Amino acid sequence: MVDRHILIAGATGVVGLAALEAFQNAGWTVSTLGRAAQGPGGGAHISADLLDPIGLAGWKEALKPVTHLFYAALKPDADPGLEADQNAAMLENLVAALHIAGAQLERLIIIQGGKVYGAHLGVYKTPAREDDSRHFPPNLYFRHEDFVRSLEREGVRWTALRPDIVIGHSLGSAMNLGNLIGVYGTLCRETRTAMQFPGPPAAYRDTLVNVTGAQVLGEAALWAATTQADGAFNITNGDVFRWSHVWPHLAEWFGLRVGEPQPISLDQRLHALAPVWSALAARQGLAEADTRRISPGSFGDFIFHVRTDAIFDVTKARQAGFPGMTRRSDEVLLAHLDGMRQRRLIP
Repeated sequence: MVDRHILIAGATGVVGLAALEAFQNAGWTVSTLGRAAQGPGGGAHISADLLDPIGLAGWKEALKPVTHLFYAALKPDADPGLEADQNAAMLENLVAALHIAGAQLERLIIIQGGKVYGAHLGVYKTPAREDDSRHFPPNLYFRHEDFVRSLEREGVRWTALRPDIVIGHSLGSAMNLGNLIGVYGTLCRETRTAMQFPGPPAAYRDTLVNVTGAQVLGEAALWAATTQADGAFNITNGDVFRWSHVWPHLAEWFGLRVGEPQPISLDQRLHALAPVWSALAARQGLAEADTRRISPGSFGDFIFHVRTDAIFDVTKARQAGFPGMTRRSDEVLLAHLDGMRQRRLIP
């Protein structure tokens, strides 16, 4: 019997870290791949650039034992065509290197997320279902999915997990809403202001949203790797909410009044308050003095200004037997804030 050995590409991001923890806890042999010299899991790590096929080819011995690939690597670019081309090449280069190494690849798990439906465009058909029509291309996730489908003729099975707004712990991520809420609430308290929702009233009161806790996503990755979960699956906490339902609980956690929704640019305001955070970090002995390392404000400037429903239908995954989508998102967010405090990211 071949040992179950999973390679996690993009293991330092919030998605990759969730998968890393799930597979390590389940007793899998896990290795990671990224450009950093060392990986986050303390195990075997491949330091390589996915856009450098020659460099990847030099890791034959490390790649040969891999039976499963969890792919969460991402290279964002403002040009969607260039973004699609580069990200397609990254995945294809890695799979080619696995083939050259003689790896007996059984399953490839890719992460897609709301962008596959056009969430980055601000509006899409909701509740989004896995068989919905694609938006007008290009889109990097279309390229990924078309590629993994082509591997079926080689006997490689695939799963596409589609989480929406992953709430989990990582540093240096461009899309970490949980960390951003932690930074914003802390600065509201530090500047003695109410924790006003930083978006328009319609985004606060009228819009339905969902999020995905990192633990749920890790469970989904493990489920996909150990069952016959072929195809694409939406993965969320299992509930939907309006920010007006959740925001008062977040403000209460910080000991703050809620105030009224007031659209601002968190990206601009956090930049302006950088000296305030730096002084707070020094005074409280926090682990990170740069809010951009914890979470940049630009992601919140998009999420908190969406005025139309942004929700996924998760029936398909439930029908396929995934049992993990039973969380309340306000509880997930509050637990994330507790975790930030334990990690000394916020006081």
